Formats: sequence, C-alpha cells, structure tokens
Amino acid sequence: MNILITGARSNIGYSLAKKLALRGHIVYAGCRTVYEKETLEEKIKQEKIIMFPVVLDLLNNNFNIIDDLDLDCLVLHASIANGGSILEISNERFNEVIDVNIKGNFRLLQRYLRYCNNNKKKGKVFLTSSLAAFYPLPYLSTYTSSKLYLCNLAKTLRLELLYQGLDISVSLILPGAYLTGFNDLMIENKEKDKYIFRDKALSMTKYQRIMFSLLEKCDYSDLVDSVVREIERVKPKFIISKPTNQKILTKLYILIRTLIV
Repeated sequence: MNILITGARSNIGYSLAKKLALRGHIVYAGCRTVYEKETLEEKIKQEKIIMFPVVLDLLNNNFNIIDDLDLDCLVLHASIANGGSILEISNERFNEVIDVNIKGNFRLLQRYLRYCNNNKKKGKVFLTSSLAAFYPLPYLSTYTSSKLYLCNLAKTLRLELLYQGLDISVSLILPGAYLTGFNDLMIENKEKDKYIFRDKALSMTKYQRIMFSLLEKCDYSDLVDSVVREIERVKPKFIISKPTNQKILTKLYILIRTLIV
C-alpha cells in the first residue's frame, strides 16, 4: 500500500512508519519543515530503511501532494499542544492548536476524501486522537478539546461515508499516556512570563508532571503493532486504543461520570 503518515518525524509516528516500511509498504513520512525532513532522511539512511520523507505543514493548507502520491491510506497523526488556563492562554497559542489539530487535519482529510471520490478509489483513514480527550484536564483544555473534536469527526465521517456509498474506511486511534516527551512538552509549554495566577499555574504543572509520570508507559510497541495490523486488514476496526489498562480506566471514568450526571 501507499501510505502517508503525518507527524512521522519521531516517536510513535516514526515507529509506525518504520514498521510499515519494513513490511514492504511505500511510506511517505510527513515532516513539518525542511530541516525535519533532512534530519529524518539522515536517520533512515543510517537505519537502512526505505521511506520517503515529505514536507507537509498542516498550517499552510497546501496539500497538492495528495494528488501525486496515489495513496491507499492516510494516517493523520500530527498534532501540537500548548498548555495554559482558559483565563490565561493567548489567542496566538490557542489558534496554533486549533489551526493544526482541527483545521489542518480537517483540510488534509477533506483533500484525501475528494481525491478518492474523484478517482473512484478505495481508501483508508486513521485519525489519531487521545484518551485525554475524555478527561477535564485543567490547563490543557485547548489540546484535549481539539482531540475530542477528532473523535466526533471520525464518528460523523463514518456515517457520512456509509450514507454516500463511498468505499473508504475510518478508524480512530486513541493512545493513552506514553513516555515520548510529548506530555512533558504539553505540560511545560505555557507562557510563563504572562501568568495571571503564577503560583497556581506552577502548582498545576508540578501535579500534572507527577500524574503523567505515574501513568506513562515506556514501550508503545503495543499501539504501533495494533495500528499496523488494522491498516493491513481489509476492514479495519473503528477504535484502536492502547495501553489496555488506561483504556479500561477511561471507560470506567466515562461510565461513572454518566451515572453521576
């Protein structure tokens, strides 16, 4: 298969791209900048992997590349996270998350769907959200809200494609907390010189750092293996979520919250 994976420069995205490439798929690894592309090219050269890094910045909405790759599968994995309380976060930092996680993913997805429709082509779409989307996490609302949007987008798209009779499958990837450095970046990524309630913000940062350190799982191969398996299936499952214990914990939380409300 020809597969495009956004956010494939490192960690889970790179591991997924690498495993698919080693299994014989033609993998296009999306990078945000030319520098990231060059860095990834050097990395795959050293590891002797056949993979094709491409510059794909979700902020610029220039997605002509979709028409040139003859894609069988699109994996929307790229996202960014800016922390900050609802009271404090600036328009610039808020808009950056919305422009990438929501608008950028939506426009790239739409371009791929239109490509499949115009060329009468089967397709597969995988959207990476997060189990964090289901929790009210103070100072992280912009990120978690954008991930909840992707959950609803996937659910709605699945129904629309069925109604429209298009042969495109949709799957939703829901990772839990893994030790990739992304969570630390999200927790720390606040405008520290613009705090309105500095002491409370710093305390929340400390508590969240402790919370994630207790939850984070070091090995994300279980998630990568599950996604690869579903990509290669004729009819992929809709929900792919790991690690199992965090998935169960989230289901229990949603159930309890529903009963209480």
